[in-house]
This record gives sequence, structure tokens and C-alpha cells, in this order.
Amino acid sequence: MSGSGTARRMRVVVLAEDRLTAQGVEAHVAGDERVQVLGPGDDESPDVLLLITAELAENTFAVLRKFCRKNPDESPRLILVANRPTAEQLVCVVGLGLVAFMSREKATLADISEMLCAVARGAASLPQSMLGTLLEQLRTGRGGEQAPEDGEGPSSFTDRELAVLRQLAAGFSTTEIAAALHYSERTVKYIIHELIARHGLRNRVHAVAYALRQGLL
Repeated sequence: MSGSGTARRMRVVVLAEDRLTAQGVEAHVAGDERVQVLGPGDDESPDVLLLITAELAENTFAVLRKFCRKNPDESPRLILVANRPTAEQLVCVVGLGLVAFMSREKATLADISEMLCAVARGAASLPQSMLGTLLEQLRTGRGGEQAPEDGEGPSSFTDRELAVLRQLAAGFSTTEIAAALHYSERTVKYIIHELIARHGLRNRVHAVAYALRQGLL
């Protein structure tokens, strides 16, 4: 990542199983002038939670819940670097703000920096196989996360909402979607916000999963 530093820096909290890993990642991402790494004693709310763990445990979810706000727009976005979560765990982390997943076995520090850049631009990145797993969990209603109601059905999506959802499913950022669909970035953000609010969804990843569930993607 690089930039002029004129915009407000992205506030990031790094969560890891051990302090050595956390310090190494913090030192790397703090090297970018657009990133502000928050420590345990900081009063500011983070924009992004970067969670690095081998396995998701109940105490991990408890830590993540502390950062959640009643208004999803005010909750930080979650980047998860871990071994593959179970279907139930995947539903839980989506409910806690998951926007991107990276395999811990394959991810490098450079990959983490690149993903932070993508999330800062409004992108969401979840492997298609994991979207399929999430879809199955939402279909069966398991995993502790209540699935959206089916009452409205696919017809409640407008043509432009469907166009944006297809772009989100392909992993494109807000900027890239705006360019592809010839909308302003503000319009894209508005479309996403409205469809998420109307269907009672958590975030962009959840919106894509819901569209998959409806057989639209």
C-alpha cells in the first residue's frame, strides 16, 4: 500500500493467538502511512479487525463480539486469517462482520497488506467454496445465525441491485463496481446499504450469500 497520507488513516486492530505474531504483523502494516495500528489502550474504534488464528475458539468469538455495535455500519470489518473454519463457525464470523478470508497456511505479510487495501476500497473476498458452505448453512438455518426470511423472494431485488451483487460475488471493490456499471461510488455504496438494510443482512458477504440462496448468482 502507498499513498499521500492526506486521507484519514484506516484504523486497524490486530488480534492473534500470540503476541509475537501480533507484533510482527503490526510492524508490517504500520509501515504504510495510511494505516493506524490501534493498541489495547486506545480509545478510538477500529475500522478493521485483522484476526490471525489457527482455529476459531469460543473465547475468540467473545473477543470479536466486544467490537460489535448495534448499528452494523459502525462495527469494524473483519479480515480472518485462519485454517478453514467449520460451517457453523463461518456463519458466526459472517454475523460478526467478516468481509474477507485468507488461509493461514498460504498467506504472507504482503498478502495481508494487499487485502487491507482491498477492504479499504470496499471489497469483500470469500472463496466460492466458502460461499457455498455459507449458503448451505443459511438454507438449513443452522449455526446460531438466523437466516433472512424468504417472504420477499428474488423479485424484491431491483435490476441494479442484482448487477451490483454479481460484481460483489466476483470480488470487485466499490471503485471497480462503479467503473464497470458506470455508477458513482456513492451510488454503489447506497445500493449496497439499501439492499442490506431491506433484507436484514449483516454485510456484503452475507448479501452475496443471500443472493446465492435465492438462486440469483
